[in-house]
Amino acid sequence: MCLPSTLRKSRRKWQEPPVRNQGVAHGGGYDLNDYKEPVQASTSSHSGHYDPNRQVNAATSGRANHGGSWKPSQYKTASSDNRVDHGGGYRPDPTSHIISTSQDQRPNPSHGGKRPPKPRGANRTQRKAQQDAISPKVEPWDVHDVAKTDEEAGLVPRKGNQLYHHRDVLKRPYSGQRDTRFLSPKDGRPTKLIVQSSEDVLANTSGVDWTRKPIDNAGPWMFRLTHWATADGHSSVFLWLPACAVLTVVLLNPFPVTTETLNNGFYEPVPYKDWQYPYDARNRYENPPYKGAPSRPLKGQIERVSEPAYLCLVEGTEIINVQQWRKLNGTDVALEYVMVSYTSGQFVTDDDKRSLEAIGKHAAIAAKVKAYWLGCSCLGSVTEEEGNVYRISDVIRGALQVVIAVAGPVGVKEEGQLPVKLLHEWGNRVWTLPELLLSPERDIQIYTLNRSLDPAQQLKQCLNMSPDMRDRRNFSRVWEDDNIVGQLMDHYEGSVILSPLELMATALRCLERRHTTQYLPGDLSYSLMGLLRQRPNARKDDSAFQAFARLSLANDSNMLLERLICLLPPSPYEPWHCFQDHWDAALWDVYPCTQVCGIGENDTIILNGARAATIRWKSFKKVILRGNRTIVRRIAVIALTIVSPLFVGAIAMLAASNPIRFPDRSAALKDMGVADPSALLKAIGGLPDPGPTLKGIGGTFLALCLLVLLLSPWLIKILYLGKVWSAQPWFFGLEGYMPLHEIEKNLFGVDLGRLSWSTTSSSLSRHDVLNHKDFANYCEGQDPKSDPEINARIQKALRSTDTQEKIFTLVDTYTMTVTLFAAVKPPVAILACGEEGGMQRALLCSYDWTDNTMYRETVVRVETPVYWRMSPIRRVRLGLQTRAKMG
Repeated sequence: MCLPSTLRKSRRKWQEPPVRNQGVAHGGGYDLNDYKEPVQASTSSHSGHYDPNRQVNAATSGRANHGGSWKPSQYKTASSDNRVDHGGGYRPDPTSHIISTSQDQRPNPSHGGKRPPKPRGANRTQRKAQQDAISPKVEPWDVHDVAKTDEEAGLVPRKGNQLYHHRDVLKRPYSGQRDTRFLSPKDGRPTKLIVQSSEDVLANTSGVDWTRKPIDNAGPWMFRLTHWATADGHSSVFLWLPACAVLTVVLLNPFPVTTETLNNGFYEPVPYKDWQYPYDARNRYENPPYKGAPSRPLKGQIERVSEPAYLCLVEGTEIINVQQWRKLNGTDVALEYVMVSYTSGQFVTDDDKRSLEAIGKHAAIAAKVKAYWLGCSCLGSVTEEEGNVYRISDVIRGALQVVIAVAGPVGVKEEGQLPVKLLHEWGNRVWTLPELLLSPERDIQIYTLNRSLDPAQQLKQCLNMSPDMRDRRNFSRVWEDDNIVGQLMDHYEGSVILSPLELMATALRCLERRHTTQYLPGDLSYSLMGLLRQRPNARKDDSAFQAFARLSLANDSNMLLERLICLLPPSPYEPWHCFQDHWDAALWDVYPCTQVCGIGENDTIILNGARAATIRWKSFKKVILRGNRTIVRRIAVIALTIVSPLFVGAIAMLAASNPIRFPDRSAALKDMGVADPSALLKAIGGLPDPGPTLKGIGGTFLALCLLVLLLSPWLIKILYLGKVWSAQPWFFGLEGYMPLHEIEKNLFGVDLGRLSWSTTSSSLSRHDVLNHKDFANYCEGQDPKSDPEINARIQKALRSTDTQEKIFTLVDTYTMTVTLFAAVKPPVAILACGEEGGMQRALLCSYDWTDNTMYRETVVRVETPVYWRMSPIRRVRLGLQTRAKMG
């Protein structure tokens, strides 16, 4: 791969013949594939954005200008007067690809801004020989012989310096090392995240991968000035007059008293676009091409079978292939069988296998059937075993009877025919619970192998004694989740039918508490799919979440995943299958407004139909407020608007009324040769002298201007004070806790009591009855810090590290509410995904630009009008767990 010398970053140093006055300009990007030899009297310039077809030329006597604040002197090249030009737009990271290209070894950013170490030697000749041994001299035209891999060429940095690539919504590439960024609503580029923080947070020296800064006051300075002049509600001449003097300078310039609405009255949008193929799409035509085909084949399903593939006959020890047996004996011959359920943890050795076969024969004879099914014998060959394992639920449904075999530890004497501990151990396995639920008979026989006896006596005693008969409802009493198992039993017995959503959620809660020897990461979901109708093929590369997501999409689960993402787990480190919610809402309490249209890599989903808004963390901005247009406010607007043109007109009229400009007209006519000027003036009627009139009008206008300027502090307060009926929607964020009055001072300039704490928006929100005698049953948000438990969490968060919980504050200017919440990383976007309890469930998500994924940090509840002020977002790749846990 050929690349320009200014872009080379490799263990071998790039060396080329010295070229004087060589100028290379890089604007919005760089070209890694083309190269030209030095050309006399030419200049190379990349102004604008990334251009993959542009070539870089090394030139003599070439020079290019720098259009930004970036200083090229910080990263000099080898030649004298060598310049690098970034013409705006994308600015490549100078530490990632610009290095020294000379033989004089000037300071290089890749060496931390210092000179690289020189080879040691006795003299210049020996040092040069050592240098050539480390970095042999390579001509520009031979670069393709050296840069044979991306790592050698510097495109993939060494371990610890991994380079990631990103493509934004406008198809512009960006490359860099991992850090915390957000998608800028202005240009859609991944921008370094700067977070305004409280003083307590700034005092914390723990390292985070975002930049912290103090909070700046964003209130209108004119309003702050007038508020200062009328401090405590009392006017003072010593404060009023200086304020008028300062406002005079401003108001005599054009004053925009009316401002346009930003974003058409919406929150700032999220400029996001997902470019990657899904791991598995809901619509198969959106999957990537497969082996030259336009799309992947139709999603595979594990077909249901009416009979098992293999059975053990009672007569003899033969294991038959059922299909071949049918061909010999006819399809109308009944082949009933008994299924033996056991756990491999209790039956391990070959003797145990023979004992299971004896139990199976005994049960089949007692049931008067010809065969029995045993897992250790009837799963087929190694190639067939994997497919037959996931059809065990069909084997259970087709069996005439299910019997259970249990055995205790070797040499341990068990008291009683059926030790409860053995049954408890059997039921704590993932694969045995479906066998109990799908059993065709309610009464189940249990065979117990007493390991305290001699091996010869164990089986004899087990078969000679009548098996214990138990109602399967009694089984659940020996398990901790007997209430949940009882609900599943009611469903499969037909007494209380669960909805598809309730069935999947309840079954998953039961199975995730049980144990298994993992064969595939998705074993939990593969055991669950035996209870459902649609069963997608098992994949070895499925993670546990991907297997469950595929199972949920394949079945009518009543939008389980869409509801699941709206729940707030007790901790951000809870597993994906946690159905607990901070507000104690069940899955069916959430009404989603989105659709999961695919499954992504790294345990992500692809979500469509959400509304989103960007959270601004860098600083507060001026908020456009709207109130009632009263007569006094209209007069104030008119007065402040016309004061500037009125002042200009007054000065012009006073200047025009100057008698020097309008001398005596009779004398002027005499100078022009008129013999009788008075007669001429009388003949034409004469014109009045405009001087006094202009002087009077100009004086009046000037007096009005002075009056307006004198009253300007009061007029400006009229504009900014009063009740606010609507405001420009903004989401502002800050790290740490700050009292409500301080937030309002920094946002609006003064504390006017406009903001209030949210009542139930986050897990840290608190509310109480309004302290007013006439409104005894009114709800009011309380300061979360008044709760000692939350106050302790705030203090603990001040010492938190990069992967620990921190406290953040969210300010919503549309509803004038402030919400305190906990998260690991500052969320940069808010996604509204569902409705619950009269509020909208919104996900606060951090953004990882390296894989273009939003990660759920926490969930908040916002008012419904906020939802309609958000903008729709394209399909978004969403991770349910914070990136800090996933690494």
